Amino acid sequence: MTDPKHHDAKAPLDAMARLLDRPAQPSHIAEATKTSAQPRASRREAQRNLLIVRCGTEWFALDAADVVHVSKVTRVHPLPHRTTKAFRGLTAISGEIVPVIDLTGLLGLTRALPTVARNPRMVQVGQRHASWAFEADEVPGVYALPAAAVRPLPLTVEQTPERITCGIVTSTHGPASLIDSVRMTEAFTKAMG
Repeated sequence: MTDPKHHDAKAPLDAMARLLDRPAQPSHIAEATKTSAQPRASRREAQRNLLIVRCGTEWFALDAADVVHVSKVTRVHPLPHRTTKAFRGLTAISGEIVPVIDLTGLLGLTRALPTVARNPRMVQVGQRHASWAFEADEVPGVYALPAAAVRPLPLTVEQTPERITCGIVTSTHGPASLIDSVRMTEAFTKAMG
């Protein structure tokens, strides 16, 4: 007589063997072959790594590839007769002298009320040795968002000649305007005079 415990333990194994021994359907084989033949990156949905920042009352997103460094706020040294509402002066970030733009002033944004919590950070953008910095009121971090999550700008914003944005993304903090790196560089260069 067989041991009932031994028989019960063997039953799931027999069922699994029967499942795995079934011949595969040709359509399943074709689909698995097609999926396996694709490069791994193309099997995933295209994503963009975006740094989310808040300046004043507005949220922005920057391609992480355009960000050189995020650090604690450093002292900005104004330049005599050159400081404007958009150009604040120069600062040192990691031993490099970097021009500082006031993004809130440049874009004419509403500054956050003093009661709104701030955790300011200096965001250095561009390319090393050809970069600018701006102070953000908050920098929650880098988020991987599907490329398809970028929506077009409203027509009224799209037709604004001085805009530096190229789309809108929805982050965990709400809608964020996606900054166009080329337009941002042009605006920063113009602000420096």
